[in-house]
Amino acid sequence: MRSRTWQTRTWQTRTWQRRVAALACAGAVLAACGTDSDPAGGDPVAKSGGDQGSSSSSVDPAALDTGNYPTSPAPELGRATQDNILDVETQRLAEFVVAPFEVDPNLVSVKMPTMVIRSYENLSAVLNGAAPDIAKSNGLLYGYVSTAQVPTTAITDPTRSLVQMVLRFSTPDGASAAAQQIHTDLTTVDADDTGLDTPESIAILPNTLVSTTETDFGSGPKSSVNAFTAHGDYLLYTYASAPVGEKDWTAQAVAKALEQQGPLIDRFPAQPTKDQNGGQSAEMPLIDQDKILIYAIPEEDPQAQSGNDMAVYGPRGMAHRSTNPPLTYRVLQETGSEHNAVYKTTVYRASDDAGAQKILTEFRNDLTSQGYAEAQTPQGLPDAVCVSKDTANGTQDYCMVVNGRYVGEASGLDDKKDVDQQISAQYLILEQADQNAA
Repeated sequence: MRSRTWQTRTWQTRTWQRRVAALACAGAVLAACGTDSDPAGGDPVAKSGGDQGSSSSSVDPAALDTGNYPTSPAPELGRATQDNILDVETQRLAEFVVAPFEVDPNLVSVKMPTMVIRSYENLSAVLNGAAPDIAKSNGLLYGYVSTAQVPTTAITDPTRSLVQMVLRFSTPDGASAAAQQIHTDLTTVDADDTGLDTPESIAILPNTLVSTTETDFGSGPKSSVNAFTAHGDYLLYTYASAPVGEKDWTAQAVAKALEQQGPLIDRFPAQPTKDQNGGQSAEMPLIDQDKILIYAIPEEDPQAQSGNDMAVYGPRGMAHRSTNPPLTYRVLQETGSEHNAVYKTTVYRASDDAGAQKILTEFRNDLTSQGYAEAQTPQGLPDAVCVSKDTANGTQDYCMVVNGRYVGEASGLDDKKDVDQQISAQYLILEQADQNAA
């Protein structure tokens, strides 16, 4: 198999991954569209919380230290352009990609690659060999990939893992050709000197191209399966790996992933290409369709998260990169938090005030259950709730604050002052948020 490159990529903090280097946006753009892994966090749903009300007289706005952060909502962001349509589409796609925990509830330790696929070049983080070039030559537009494993105490412990990816192509023929050609490459070309995959079949999945392999990279012998299914304009890819004695699980995981993924991707309201729109460029979608991203503090580096931020995600989209995906998904669904903004800070919008309080309470409890301790609140903002924990990468701090239906969240590593400034500025922004937004 070739998807083992994901094992070498880890996250350094619990918040959404901040990468300075931009991933090149080469290859097919929507011009016609109008290693051994450490336990990873990468969570826009950093959690703390309390029982504060929507506004409190105990807050002293004059005492708040907001640093250089904005304290008012941003102007509306307008429609996507050719420069950012790939970001917008891949972020929207995340809500329609099956999360690993939906396949197996024990797959809750999020790993890389869990990210947007803005270019054929990004595929090298998922598949080795000729896969990226094959995707490019067959009209890849974009995609999204989610990865998780069963938690382990040590990185050498045997475990189960799953990678779920959806790639959109410009035509069904392109998706079908890419599936066949990548499968052929895996089973006929030993690009990384680890042996060829063996072509297999899963009786209940006659339209899926399957190959298997056995490897041993220090955590015991593993059985792995790569499965490719062409589905209209989409290529559905599932990689499942388990200890050799649990080989049956890999086939079962692939079958369950595909059972869910087909109907889910059929619901994705993809931006039509020019050819799909009768030869005319379709109107670009709004970047902030639900008017919530304007309330999050912007990231200074536009490529800090390589296309994963400056985004609005639903419950599943948020869960993909959460340290507790099932809890994140459940809480956001139960509270009606359908639209959540991810930028420098994260903003959740529940259906009502009680829902916002529940987000705070459940997320804080989740963090404290992981060893986070209550931390001092920012000056002038006693309504905020903060937690802190010493980690292998430094001291991780989180602060959250509620205002009516909204919950604001800030986080940082080894810089509590900056986190305090973020959440203080976020509080002032949320004081101006539309509590009656749809």
